[in-house]
Amino acid sequence: MTNEYPGLATWQSIKVVRAGEITEVVPSGCFVRTADDNGVLLHYPDDKMISRYQPQVGDFWVIYPDGYQAISPREPFVTGYLKKES
Repeated sequence: MTNEYPGLATWQSIKVVRAGEITEVVPSGCFVRTADDNGVLLHYPDDKMISRYQPQVGDFWVIYPDGYQAISPREPFVTGYLKKES
């Protein structure tokens, strides 16, 4: 981590989320790999979900505990979360 912004505090994420790797992108949503290594098609809840970022294969579909859904680019996701064992 750079010291580019020395006046800001450092934070570490401790969120627990549900997520799956995107295996295919289609106009209405994404196919997402499930925990059993199958897949499911998840539909965009609204246009805002993809207004700032277009999902790519390898990114992650993330569902937060409050139900909010988002697309996370692969690199930030895999460096920010550890997979929990069932």
